[in-house]
Amino acid sequence: MGSESMRRALMVSALILSATPLLAHHNVTQIYDAEKPVPLNGTVTAVQWKNPHAFVLVDVKDGAGSVVNWKVEWLAAMIIFRQGLNRDSLHVGDAINMTVCLAKDGSHTAIAQFVTVPSAFENHRIGLCKAVSR
Repeated sequence: MGSESMRRALMVSALILSATPLLAHHNVTQIYDAEKPVPLNGTVTAVQWKNPHAFVLVDVKDGAGSVVNWKVEWLAAMIIFRQGLNRDSLHVGDAINMTVCLAKDGSHTAIAQFVTVPSAFENHRIGLCKAVSR
């Protein structure tokens, strides 16, 4: 294989490899009801700073007073960090108030839109669901 053919093969390989994460990434509107953001308030039980998205687990009291653990998807950790938040911005035990879009499958899963942690920050846009007027 000549050097020009090798260069083309490497370029095509690099292009395919760089596109793979995009193909695997989900469409928010397929999983979450992005048209109906709702409030979700509770206590942080875990924070998972990972890619492609960070996750926050939150204990929330339901209408009957029972505690339900929710898994809330955030943007990628690197994007969150660029917005000024860091690993010290959120801790287990923190009260947290979020506007979220619920999973369409009825599970206790959501994607965050706005987040307020009273002890640390207010009304921080952190997620991907449709903007609502405030």
